Amino acid sequence: MAAHVAQLCETHGIVVEEHSRGGRAFRRERRMKIRPVKSAASYAVALHEVGHILGRRQSQTRLCSEAAAWMWAREHALVWSPVMEQKQRASLASYLRWATHRSKHVSLPKPEDPFWTLLGQAAPEESA
Repeated sequence: MAAHVAQLCETHGIVVEEHSRGGRAFRRERRMKIRPVKSAASYAVALHEVGHILGRRQSQTRLCSEAAAWMWAREHALVWSPVMEQKQRASLASYLRWATHRSKHVSLPKPEDPFWTLLGQAAPEESA
């Protein structure tokens, strides 16, 4: 898994820096900070960060761009395990909590957006 991430980064000119927790991508700089890939969860996070650099929909809202990066990770992973699925869902849930606590008027993804499928739950009912 670590070799796969290293190969993707080398092929696409992405600089990798070690990071003590989580991950962070800098699209314009083609640079990312990740923990060393030593498990399925850290592999998923690394691919997700690559997805922020190479994937589509990165100029959309934060929640939509996060979902798109996870979609990229799923599409390019050598394997997608239950541990990776759990990491994806937990991460998306944390982004949703962050967004809704940050603003009472947060723009949630539309009900048909892949965000909700990747999160594993239905979109909340829109208030009239």
